[in-house]
Amino acid sequence: MKFIHISDTHLIGDEYHSLYGIDPEFRLKKAFNSIDKWHKDAKFIAITGDLSNDGSKSSYKKLQEIVKNSILPVYFILGNHDTRDNFRQFFPHYAGNNFIQYPIKIEDKVFLFLDSAVENNPYGKLCEERLIWLENQLKTHKKESVYIFMHHHPVSCGLYEMDNMGNFKTQDTFWDLLKKYNNIKHISFGHIHRIMHSCKNGIPLHSTRSTAFQVALRTDCKEEYLTNEENPTYAIININKDGDTRVHHHEFMNEDRIYLGEC
Repeated sequence: MKFIHISDTHLIGDEYHSLYGIDPEFRLKKAFNSIDKWHKDAKFIAITGDLSNDGSKSSYKKLQEIVKNSILPVYFILGNHDTRDNFRQFFPHYAGNNFIQYPIKIEDKVFLFLDSAVENNPYGKLCEERLIWLENQLKTHKKESVYIFMHHHPVSCGLYEMDNMGNFKTQDTFWDLLKKYNNIKHISFGHIHRIMHSCKNGIPLHSTRSTAFQVALRTDCKEEYLTNEENPTYAIININKDGDTRVHHHEFMNEDRIYLGEC
């Protein structure tokens, strides 16, 4: 089974012309064109938050226009830049709950889309309502392989700004809950705008770069630096019949620069 992971698209409202010198809408369209061309066999696309940079209605309208022609189903969760009410106006099938979180079952696997966003704040957390929902889902699907998508990083990433101001405040509670179950196979997250792989309590995790701009790798300072010099990516996750997981990160802006060579 294959699925695609996109994160931090940061689409901007009509009143803006660019974001840090780039056009997030153009880049996201390139990503979808690439996926449509090369990954028709994927089951779905997951976008893990910060869909919008400003939470504006016009930014979600752009998102609606981009994804409506996708050949694959697209599933969303929200990030700290998003606004739930504005998002629901253009994606009304996500209405009906306080939070944007839900399960998707494909074959013998369950994908849990978890809402870690706290509107108007950079950090994330799971309130009591969301923790109860997660525990109920894990109980319901304890005999199936479970994969989790979330926006905020549930492990330290080594970047001061992200680990201290943009952190996941209920990290300990989250992991205490997950310890009760041995069927959680992988966690995909966003927020840090970097490729990172980690493992905690035997559960592998990964993030992929933003399709817009990146956070520079500065682990020795207490300020956040952004960069457009690192190319955007999306992740391609393959799960084989034995349950083993393989993750590739594809720099889709340069994918046409391929030359015949010998290995």
